[in-house]
This record gives sequence, structure tokens and C-alpha cells, in this order.
Amino acid sequence: MLTVLDLGEPLRAFGNLVYSADRVRAVLFYQVERCVEDFEGLAQRLVEGVGRGDLAVFFTAADVSRIRAARGRLADVYATIGLTNPACLRPKGDEAGCTINLAVVSKVGLSRRGLVDLFRTAAEAKAASLTSLGLCGRCEPALGTTSDAILALAPDGPSHYAGLATELGAEAAELIYGLLSRHARGL
Repeated sequence: MLTVLDLGEPLRAFGNLVYSADRVRAVLFYQVERCVEDFEGLAQRLVEGVGRGDLAVFFTAADVSRIRAARGRLADVYATIGLTNPACLRPKGDEAGCTINLAVVSKVGLSRRGLVDLFRTAAEAKAASLTSLGLCGRCEPALGTTSDAILALAPDGPSHYAGLATELGAEAAELIYGLLSRHARGL
């Protein structure tokens, strides 16, 4: 199953996805079976099938028809959330399964350094949220899942900072916490 999120305009992108253009206009969330031998090849086939290169591709075993969204004044966050393969500092077991995918879209123009800072903020917010919510009961602390992916997107701009001390970073972190918290409560 495939879900496409059209961003309306090409935005500068930075992330740890298998496939992402430098400028992304659409984000693909693709639901896979538990075992994929060649993610790079699958991403390339998806991009070729869509017929355009300005894409980013997320993979997950979670249901991509249920993309969660949180919209703010300075940023929007889109996520697929699956918590069955925790990445922990002190693991107590091993499971394979789902992934947390986060696309953080800044409405504030960022420099390349600012985009990297937004990525860092999203990763920190995800890890802190999961730890504080006590998710992934088979380990402690849970920092995410073993296959998480984050994509930070923004229009070009002069701002070099998007950490928690900025309005943008604080809002993005709160949106991420809210999405993960609602998921944990089954909402």
C-alpha cells in the first residue's frame, strides 16, 4: 500500500531515509512486508513508477492509510507509527516489525544548517517522548525503533537554528510528543 503526501512546492530536505531528493515536493509512505531484501531497489522502482524524482520514500510495516498529522503555526508533522521493534539502551528482547516515520515540515525558511538542526530536534523529541511515555515495555529506555526514519523539510531561508530554544523547534517537538502520546493512548 502506498500513500502520497503532496507538499505543494519543492522544499529543501534532510533525513535518514533510504531515498530522498535534495528538494522534495511529495513524500511517499510505503507499507512493506516484514522482510525486504533490497530497500534501495524498491525505492528506485517506486520513484520510477511515480515518474518524478522530487520525492522522499518512507518504508514501514505500519498501516500507511492511517498517517497521523499535527499542524502548527510554524511546522506540520506527519507520521506513521509502529512500535514493535524497540531500539533500547538496555534491550530485554528482540522483535521485528514496525517503524516510526516522521516528516517535519517547517513553514519557516531554514539554511542547510537550520535544516540539520530541525532534524536533530525531531530525533531528540521522538526519543524523549517515547522515554517519558514509557512505550516499548520490553526495554528501557526506549529511544525509538530499530528502523526509524526522519525527514526535515523547509523552504530556503536564513535561519540557522531550529532547536528547542527556538519557537520552531519547541513547536515541532510539542507536535511530535502529541502524535506519539495520542498513538500510545490509542487515539
